[in-house]
Amino acid sequence: MKFFFDTSALVKFFHVEIGSEIVTQIMEHPASEIWMSELARLEFTSALYRRYRNKTLDEIRLHTALMFFDQQLTNFNVEPVNQVVLDEAGLLLKKYGKEYGLRTLDALHLATHSLISEQGWCFVTSDTILADVSQLAGFLLLNPLNANDIDLPSWIASHL
Repeated sequence: MKFFFDTSALVKFFHVEIGSEIVTQIMEHPASEIWMSELARLEFTSALYRRYRNKTLDEIRLHTALMFFDQQLTNFNVEPVNQVVLDEAGLLLKKYGKEYGLRTLDALHLATHSLISEQGWCFVTSDTILADVSQLAGFLLLNPLNANDIDLPSWIASHL
């Protein structure tokens, strides 16, 4: 199964927090193919530095997570941000920004997913607004914050 990760979910593989267990299961499952926007690379680094500044991550864990991310990046399919993605994100903002609060960077993740995904893809986010919008847009969603009791192999089999 192809899983498209936004940064809020991706960071859970590199920093242990609520939702990390299911994200790790997805990443390590042999049937998983992991996709992300190149935007996630920048956001990931920013998110770790924010955790460091907020004292929820110490210097050693910060550098370990950054190093592990760089090593793992070769295992992910990274989709570039281009004009087509920007245009799609603009359309998503017009459709979901006013009423549902879709934000710019989240629109870019969702636009990338929207443009490359096909039947059987799953959008993975732990951002509540983005999760709601992705479901409104008709995408299969997995929110790591609500997935602690999921038996991943069964879940994948039921969504293929």
